[in-house]
Amino acid sequence: MKSIEVILTPALFEFRITNGEYIVVVIDVLRATTAFCAAFESGIEIVIPVSGLNELLQYKNKGYLTAAEREGNKVDFADFGNSPTVFLQSTLKGKNLAYSTTNGTQAVEMAKNSGNIAVAAFANLRSITGWLNEQQKNVVILCSGWKNTFSLEDTLCAGALVETLEQTGQFSHICDASETALTLWKSSKNELQEAAKKASHYQRLVKLGQHDDLRHCFLINTSKAVPVWDGVAFRNLSGK
Repeated sequence: MKSIEVILTPALFEFRITNGEYIVVVIDVLRATTAFCAAFESGIEIVIPVSGLNELLQYKNKGYLTAAEREGNKVDFADFGNSPTVFLQSTLKGKNLAYSTTNGTQAVEMAKNSGNIAVAAFANLRSITGWLNEQQKNVVILCSGWKNTFSLEDTLCAGALVETLEQTGQFSHICDASETALTLWKSSKNELQEAAKKASHYQRLVKLGQHDDLRHCFLINTSKAVPVWDGVAFRNLSGK
């Protein structure tokens, strides 16, 4: 039986209890990991996570498409912000994308030393569960949160992933954080977006007028994408 551990904020990642080989699954529902899935659905070949805007600008100067947001707003020089619905309205087959966000890409940067990283959202819940089940490795779910603090929406998604993994019969959760996430998910899943509306970042995006994104980010299984880190970039392993 493989284990599932949930880390509720990046600030707690160094205190993880999982030993041996494991896969880190980064979640940033609003909106980075949802947007990663959408970018792959639009035809993007690779996504390179970038922690700083100076490095992102270097990628732009090399001819990469770029996506970036800070505080929920699109960075001026970037081709895209952090909107999954904008990616879904685009045709980007074969393009390479460098990406930087307030929370999601920072969590990815933190997880890089583990070697094995995938990303999850409500959008790709079924496909990422299937892929993780095939890997037969322990799973550490890292919630991106908001500037190292707890976020409701990422914890809800972590609970959904705990449930779907345990339903395979191959996984069991091992910590209070995973039990908390699972309990929160079970009590909220029948009215998911209503529960998410209580989240502070949800309300930030409401104020920014991101209503289409907010509707999309809480739809389940809209994407078959399986974004997995290869040491340089994320590639979509769906169907591979």
